[in-house]
Amino acid sequence: MASEITPTRGIILLVAWLAITIPAMGGHAHGEDRALLVGVGRYAQLDARLAGVSLDIQMMTEFAQILGFERSAIKVLAHEEASTPQVVAAIENWLIQGVGPDDRVLFYFSGHGSQIPDASQDENDAFDEVLLMYDAAIEQLARHTTLTGVLVDDAFSALLARMRSRNIFVILDACHSGSATRSLRLNPRSFSVSGAQVKFFPYSADVEAAGGGGRFDVIAPRNPGAPDDNYVLLTACRDDEKTVATSQGSIFTLGLRQVVRSAAKAGDPITPEALRRQTAEFIRAQIRSDTIRFHPQIAGNADLRKRPLQLVSLGQGRGFVRQEMETLVQKSNVTVWIELNKRCFEIGDPLEIALWIPEPGHLNIISIDSDDQATVLFPNQYHPRSGVAQGRITIPGAHQNYALTAEGKAGRHQITAFLTRSPLNAYANGFRTPTDVLARLSPHASRSLALRQQQEGLAAGHVITHIRHEGHCR
Repeated sequence: MASEITPTRGIILLVAWLAITIPAMGGHAHGEDRALLVGVGRYAQLDARLAGVSLDIQMMTEFAQILGFERSAIKVLAHEEASTPQVVAAIENWLIQGVGPDDRVLFYFSGHGSQIPDASQDENDAFDEVLLMYDAAIEQLARHTTLTGVLVDDAFSALLARMRSRNIFVILDACHSGSATRSLRLNPRSFSVSGAQVKFFPYSADVEAAGGGGRFDVIAPRNPGAPDDNYVLLTACRDDEKTVATSQGSIFTLGLRQVVRSAAKAGDPITPEALRRQTAEFIRAQIRSDTIRFHPQIAGNADLRKRPLQLVSLGQGRGFVRQEMETLVQKSNVTVWIELNKRCFEIGDPLEIALWIPEPGHLNIISIDSDDQATVLFPNQYHPRSGVAQGRITIPGAHQNYALTAEGKAGRHQITAFLTRSPLNAYANGFRTPTDVLARLSPHASRSLALRQQQEGLAAGHVITHIRHEGHCR
């Protein structure tokens, strides 16, 4: 039976984006699954800004939750919070002291990688690989130039080797070889970017001249060659390749999110090896370039690499995109009244959306299905502008020569309308090919909604409906 549709009111307050997307960081009893997500897109002393790192953290927060990590078990250190002392302290206090042998650990980093002269003389190429934290700085020594404020692979290995967990998953979205070319043109297949940047920081002629590969050795095996290593390491690219950040998020992290969401929606188990392989396929499909190609790599315990990851189902209204949209609507302080032309739709039925717009602004209408797939209904290819006037409008309107039809998976659908004062276009920011009439909602677009809420407030409203197979709407 179709449920009766009543326009839903909601209230959106001026709430900081971090309060929505980043879990609480309160203390908990020892012995639990824990994740530490580190993202550095701006630096205190370096001209090395990276686009999209905040989006990477948002996507990996969702990634961790899909893997079953509770929000309270996910700690985030982003930008100014991610200095070297803060990150080391978090590893020490949150991961080393906070987990037991049977608990899972997830560590993620997005930011610049680089190399420094090897002080311990244990590297064949005379360089140590490093991750640049917020306090990274260039230091001129008597014989060479180096970086401070970095996490060196040797030190990181020592920290992680002290963990009692037998199931550590390390994901690094950075690279450790490159050149002075920090920005480049990129032409992804299904989303637009204003630019792309290599996630390697070159700072001296010595590093440039080294030219070779750089591998961030995470954990030195307790018994080299033995099968009892306690970690899986997933990195964005080969030692001699460059990984890329964009305004839509880093390509590698975008791929990880896409793959794990697809597996969770399908209810299919996925192993770290399959995650690497399918993410590589995503990257290959997205990047159309003869100069920028990179291939995710995996290392670590052979059994852990083949063990299926624990995934949380996104069905039955439990999806994280749906929850985020519902949170925005519930906290709105101005209502966009929304009503559909039918109470129940069979696949292929025409869809009309009537709205009352309280003031001129920019309208975005998003539909979320039972598998947490979010589609931007408006704007779209036939009506690409988001600006609307005050008053009652219908989409599609009488003078709009296109039609919307009920499509996709049968089940519960949530259709949400957002009105912003400043320009916002979820279609332009969404994932689509040139032939797609509608776009899929991107993390960039959903974060933009949250930022508009923080800056100016939103007007919003939604309805819940069902799409059913032919003959099932009674």
